[in-house]
Amino acid sequence: MFVFLIGKFRPKPISSVVQKEKFWSDKVHSGKRYDLIFEGDSRVYRGIDPKSVSKELNGIEVLNFGYSSGGHNDVMFNEVESRLKGKSNLKIIVLGLTPYSLTPKAQTNKHYLQEKNRDLKDIYNRRFVNPLFSFFDPIKPTDIIYYNDTVPGYYERFKKDGWVESKKIPFNPKAALPVYVKDFKENKVSDEILKNLYKQIKTWTGKGIKVYAFRVPTTNEMEALENELSGYLENEIKEDVENSGGKWINIEDSYISYDGSHLEKESAKEFSSYLGKYIYKDIYEK
Repeated sequence: MFVFLIGKFRPKPISSVVQKEKFWSDKVHSGKRYDLIFEGDSRVYRGIDPKSVSKELNGIEVLNFGYSSGGHNDVMFNEVESRLKGKSNLKIIVLGLTPYSLTPKAQTNKHYLQEKNRDLKDIYNRRFVNPLFSFFDPIKPTDIIYYNDTVPGYYERFKKDGWVESKKIPFNPKAALPVYVKDFKENKVSDEILKNLYKQIKTWTGKGIKVYAFRVPTTNEMEALENELSGYLENEIKEDVENSGGKWINIEDSYISYDGSHLEKESAKEFSSYLGKYIYKDIYEK
């Protein structure tokens, strides 16, 4: 009883191991269906809050289906489509594009496949058993001052709709720049990947699925680096997306990134509301 009470009322760790494992297993293996699904990489799963989107769209069910270093290919396309509600009159897929997500290395989708191919017993434990004993979740003594926001590390809250509410201490909007310099060395945006993306957009729109795409916002410095090194040509991609039947969402405002790549939680909510309002206007206010 003493152990249970301590576990029940102790402060939360800045990033729960138990909740993280459940989050990813649920995201990959849940059979729930949705009206609108976001697909993309970590900038999507950390930067899109489905609740904020849903509020702008009359409460429809929204899923964030982003994965670390995720690429846009048939594996993900098939998975996303299978999660749309079969009998829904409103089916929407939103592609969160980043330059890295359109490179050959991203197409391996290692994170998604790692979770997809776990042992069935491991999946069951992560989803249903381990959360019952979350009071054993590892926690450092320094985590007890979580709400003072002074402990260095990744602060993560794992949401059932696929969003990871995130921030990092220390705040450093230039931290990711050197990483992406390496990522784009001999790993550029691929014309073949883009052609397959456009083909898929045509297929989806031919089935009555509404498709939107946008470049996930980050810092001005990161965008300049990506434009210089990755081979990403936004104007051409925008035109080809729209010629394929999709709608391109222009991002007009700037948002705050805690590491130069991912949006901090309040910016993520604000940006998500912007996307929801855009989609609402496009669907209902023509």
